[in-house]
Amino acid sequence: MTSVVPFTSNHSDVSTNEGYQYEFRCLRCGNGFRSRFRHSISGTGGRIAALAGGLMGGEWGGRIEQFGLMAGWNRSSTRGSTNDKHLLEASQDVADEFVQCRGCGQWLCRQVCWNDAAGYCVGCVPRQAPVIPGRCGRCGSYGDGAYCGHCGGPLRATTACGHCGTQLGTGNFCPGCGTPRG
Repeated sequence: MTSVVPFTSNHSDVSTNEGYQYEFRCLRCGNGFRSRFRHSISGTGGRIAALAGGLMGGEWGGRIEQFGLMAGWNRSSTRGSTNDKHLLEASQDVADEFVQCRGCGQWLCRQVCWNDAAGYCVGCVPRQAPVIPGRCGRCGSYGDGAYCGHCGGPLRATTACGHCGTQLGTGNFCPGCGTPRG
């Protein structure tokens, strides 16, 4: 009995007559990864048989050449246990690059769209903007309260945007990407 091959809608089959290969994409940002190329036995063997038949010549050489060409071109790249095996291997190639969010169920790239601290994607639980110490307008010292611990002057908060990391000014929106200030 064959085992079940897991698959999602975020992949494309870019296999050729020479072998098997798949591309997997993040459903949020579109970043992707391509599995390594796996040569097809029928594609490679077919080319060798076609080449050998062409070199042999004659009636038997012509038949061997024809058989080789048919073996390479008649290979189905969408069905069969060989394709299932290569799809499973390809998904294992890129498995560490993607995470399925428990909140929305989407498959997302770990590098950009995943919030490791929360265990959810950044769509469900946005990353918190790092709080950078405020700078005093009078003496230039940094502090983390509302007033400067050195001279008592008010501190200007300088936080970064949680979406793109740009330093926020005094406005209600990020100057880098336009995200509303949280």
